[in-house]
Amino acid sequence: MLFSRRRPRGGSPTPGPEGESSAPARPGVVLRNVGRSLFGLALAVVLTLALELTHGLGKARPEPFDRLLDLEPGVLAIGIGLVWAVFVFLRALSNRTWVASAGVIVLLALIACGDYFKLRLRGEPLFVSDATYLSQTGFLVESVGLGPLLLLALALLAIPMLSWGAARLARPASSGRRVLARVVAGTVAGTIILTAATFNVPGNAARGLYEAAGAKWRPWNQGQNYDDNGVIAGLLYNLPAEPMAKPEGYSQAAMADLLERYSGIAEEHNATRDVSALSDTNVVLVLSESLSDPMAMPGITPAEDPLPFLRELMATNTSGTLLSGAFGGGTSSMEFEVVTGMAVANLQPQVDSPFPGLVAQTERFPSHLRTFEDWSHNSYAIHPYAQEFYRRNVVYPALGFDRADFRDSLRGLRKLPGDEYISDAAVLDRVVDELTASDEPMVVNVVTMQNHGPQKGLSNPMEVDGPLSEDQRAAAGQYLRGLKASDEALEAFTEDLAEIDERTIVLLYGDHLPTVWPEEVLAASGPTGRYETPWVVFANFPTSKQDPGMISANQLMNQVLDASGAAYTPWTALLHELAQEVPAMERTGWLGPDGAAVSEADLSEGARQLLADYRLAQYDMAAGQGWATDALLAAPED
Repeated sequence: MLFSRRRPRGGSPTPGPEGESSAPARPGVVLRNVGRSLFGLALAVVLTLALELTHGLGKARPEPFDRLLDLEPGVLAIGIGLVWAVFVFLRALSNRTWVASAGVIVLLALIACGDYFKLRLRGEPLFVSDATYLSQTGFLVESVGLGPLLLLALALLAIPMLSWGAARLARPASSGRRVLARVVAGTVAGTIILTAATFNVPGNAARGLYEAAGAKWRPWNQGQNYDDNGVIAGLLYNLPAEPMAKPEGYSQAAMADLLERYSGIAEEHNATRDVSALSDTNVVLVLSESLSDPMAMPGITPAEDPLPFLRELMATNTSGTLLSGAFGGGTSSMEFEVVTGMAVANLQPQVDSPFPGLVAQTERFPSHLRTFEDWSHNSYAIHPYAQEFYRRNVVYPALGFDRADFRDSLRGLRKLPGDEYISDAAVLDRVVDELTASDEPMVVNVVTMQNHGPQKGLSNPMEVDGPLSEDQRAAAGQYLRGLKASDEALEAFTEDLAEIDERTIVLLYGDHLPTVWPEEVLAASGPTGRYETPWVVFANFPTSKQDPGMISANQLMNQVLDASGAAYTPWTALLHELAQEVPAMERTGWLGPDGAAVSEADLSEGARQLLADYRLAQYDMAAGQGWATDALLAAPED
């Protein structure tokens, strides 16, 4: 026949994997190999563009295609090249085009879906560290829903089957083994992948290539990082790195000098303070999930004020506005700042969450709890959710908490009708039980879950007017009804505390806004409106009312000290001095002493010196040698 193959003389060919021959390469074989490589490149182009388009859809951009046009062509090309390198590596490893195709498609599909759902639910992009949630199926089902997850699982299972079927319909495999070409291709592709995997090592070639192509990193805003540089560049930028840059001049002598200076400043402040003010006092820290003031949102009019009691409490006690470190997420970062006094803004941007990325890597991490240990306080943490979430089951002992309760040990606690989370009222009742059962004063850290997104399930959502779609109106009504229940629980909690004969002081704060408000409302709220949450310090004994203005979470423990007239440690004395110049420093922005936005370059010489001291102390405690750690946190003495 005209198109029949002729068998080589000497017998039948030896069957072998596709695309290889023991004989010298013929033009047809070369063309097929080139064709497979070009197919891999075309697949990389399609998948990378689809990934970026999905990211735009996740952010609900009105014109997601415009974002593709806004990306630097060179930056986009590098991302395509990296995806192609993964394809080439998998094909060299397996010698099967369908295996390489399926592997790349599954990988990019997982990234795209994870990024899309995280943007929708929490308003932030996918990070490499989020891969840990793949083992937490319960959390994924609760957050995303069983239906979407099943569809994704079916699609991921279908991809390799379809790829295999397509390969069976293609030209049969050639004979022989051309190993050298596979080894060379696999080595080159593997080297490219390993280079990208060490993206944050100083002098990394992949990072240098990205920067030469026009990538502009935004350490203070990871969402903008992904928007401007692409999802692949954003993922690489957030690969593991050293938790904090070593400050210039860090040494044992420098820490001794810093300790001496701030010990002296603490003594000056403590001359008019009560060293034992908190030594016999319960201290309760309550992070109220998604607590914010909807009345501050322009154009939003709820049927009733959901927070009347909180407003009354704030009017008569030390209170103010918190500059949150994120919109719609970042709960554990706020918790970290409150418990330690450290600023997430001082950490490397790759540490997107200090709990799993920093604290969980240590046996003991410095925190304010060390001070209370000197006063013989017992410590307890309660979070009515999965203990693996942000690795709190490991983090809480490292921070110094004696005990912790999570969802599995709180199964009997009540929920609001129709809600899936344990109610604020039930959690706060549990706190009162713990306080009254303890013979020693306590430090209690509370992280509620009642108002966690997605907001749904409550049978009596609150009516709300404003520029909202039907879906947004429904979610907002759910959120407002949950806030009302939280306010009522707070009022009952204060009444319970008034009846116990133990001195107790409480810090209540919101971690971030919910994602229920449309962008036009958030934009109209001003440059910091989407990051503003309320906080208040109150007690069942007389306190001094303070008005510090807008601050960040690292300054909140100092508000407890100031309201109660308690003495400073060298660490809290440093925080006090810093607050006079930089009261708020988050990745979402910095504020100067007048409450206006400020950059580090705008700071006075004195403010820059305070900031340098703060970074020295934080580095010593979080990533350095710990030369001054114990002394910085030691409880003041008479």
